[in-house]
Amino acid sequence: MTSLTDVQNTAFMAIGPSRIAALSLLALAQDQRGQDQGGQDGSDPQTVLDLSVQRIAAAHAMLGEGLDGLLHASGYSLPPDLAARRQACLEMLSPLHRALSQTDAGPLDSLRRIPDLAGLCLYRLEPAVSGFLKQMVQILHEAQQDRDSTREKGMRETIASAEDVGRNIKFISFNASIEAARIGDMGKGFAVIATEIRELSGKTQTLLEEISGYLRH
Repeated sequence: MTSLTDVQNTAFMAIGPSRIAALSLLALAQDQRGQDQGGQDGSDPQTVLDLSVQRIAAAHAMLGEGLDGLLHASGYSLPPDLAARRQACLEMLSPLHRALSQTDAGPLDSLRRIPDLAGLCLYRLEPAVSGFLKQMVQILHEAQQDRDSTREKGMRETIASAEDVGRNIKFISFNASIEAARIGDMGKGFAVIATEIRELSGKTQTLLEEISGYLRH
C-alpha cells in the first residue's frame, strides 16, 4: 500500500508549481512584446511559456484522476472539506488548461480571451492552490502518523501474543521431557525432540523480546 507521505510529496510536486506557472502566464499574456523579447531577467519567453504549459497540465492532471489513483493505492479518501477545496482548485485551473490546449490560436492569445485573467491568477487560483496544499499536507501527515501508530500497536500486540505462545511451547516441551524420562529408553527419542523444541522456543522468545525492545525506543 502506498504511504500517505508518498502521496503528499507526489501531489505537492505536481500541483505546487502551477502557482508560479499561472503568474508567469499572466505576465506573458500582459506583455505584448513577450513573444519577441526576453524578460528583464534575460529569460527566454518561449522557454518560460513551455515550462508554464507543462506545469499547468501536470497540476490539472494531478488534481483530477492523478490524485484519485494515488489515494486509491493508499486506501485513503480525502475529508469532504479538503475534497471540496481540491475541486475548487481544479475548476479554477481548468480555464487556463483549456486555453493552453486550444490549437486554433496561440496559447497567449487564448489566455487573453479568459475573462478577468489577472483576477483568476492573482486573487483566486494562487490562494486556493496554496490553501489546498497546506491543508492537504497537514491532513495526510496526521493520517500517516495515525496509521504508523496503529501499525506499531498491532505489532506490539502480535509480538506479545507470540511471546506467550513461545512460553507455552517451552513449558509444554519441558513437561514432555519429564514424561519421556519416566518411560525410560522408549522415550529417549521423544526427549531429544522435546529438548530441541524447548531450545528453539527459547531462541524465538529471545528474538521477539529484542524486536519488542526496538519498538519501545
